[in-house]
Amino acid sequence: MEICEMKRYLIGVITFVLVLVNALQVIAIVTPLGLLRFIPIPILQRQILRINEKFGEMYLYFNSRIQDLMHKPNYEVFGEEKLKRDIWQFTTINHLSWADIFLFLYFTNFKQSVPRIFMKSQLWWLPLTWTANLGLAMPFVVRRSKEEIKKNPELVKTDKESTIRACRTYQIMPTNVAGFIEGTRIDKEKYVNSKSKFKNLMPPKIGGMGYTLEVMPYIDHLTDVTLVYKSDKRHFWNFLCGDMNEASVTINTYKIPEELRGVDYSNNDELRLKLKTFLEEVWAKKDEIIEKEKKRYEIDSVF
Repeated sequence: MEICEMKRYLIGVITFVLVLVNALQVIAIVTPLGLLRFIPIPILQRQILRINEKFGEMYLYFNSRIQDLMHKPNYEVFGEEKLKRDIWQFTTINHLSWADIFLFLYFTNFKQSVPRIFMKSQLWWLPLTWTANLGLAMPFVVRRSKEEIKKNPELVKTDKESTIRACRTYQIMPTNVAGFIEGTRIDKEKYVNSKSKFKNLMPPKIGGMGYTLEVMPYIDHLTDVTLVYKSDKRHFWNFLCGDMNEASVTINTYKIPEELRGVDYSNNDELRLKLKTFLEEVWAKKDEIIEKEKKRYEIDSVF
């Protein structure tokens, strides 16, 4: 028993070191290249983005190969043929664990463009987020408290204009923005408190996606990725140790109605309801997929 636990511990440590080294390598390459992106020559900017996109794909590729080497994963994917590169899309994933991003990218890398996320401006000093901003044009977004907005309502307009300027680069080439529409990782307590009408998901929150569709109206596809792990372990250390090496990934794509793009949702209850209805229809199908996978894996719950 002790030998098995020691082996598991070593797998976790070695996986962590390999993932860290892989990240440091891409930071060292992409950061200096990203500085060239600020030269105001559109052709050069496009080329730098494309070059760094390739380095980003190689980084994700080697992460997947580390999983193959260390974890011998038994992953299954359904709907992989629906993935597309040359479109503007928003990709959403049900959030079960810190490992979700590794599982999601195991199958979508090379088949989608490297996913972008809106990063909190407070995290600008972290090497990985700084590199993502410089090299891949991932924008920093200022998150204001209700107290700050109440004190100075003009901040909302100013911050939105800053985000739109930061996202102009995305009009140059097809872009994939990724996010967790549930807003947080699901667990039993959060699920109960959410009063969800879905069996395996918290209700979709429209704020993040609505904001994205407002500042990036050229995004016209939603790619929905549904993850199910056979194991009930969810910590990142469990992933590093290979405890979560059996899972399924199901992919579906949807056309985003034109009326939901390029509009301000903040004070429009009618449009908020339409976006909520659209996402809840996607969530209903997603819930059915999870139910099916639960039966196949013979598990009672995904959280």
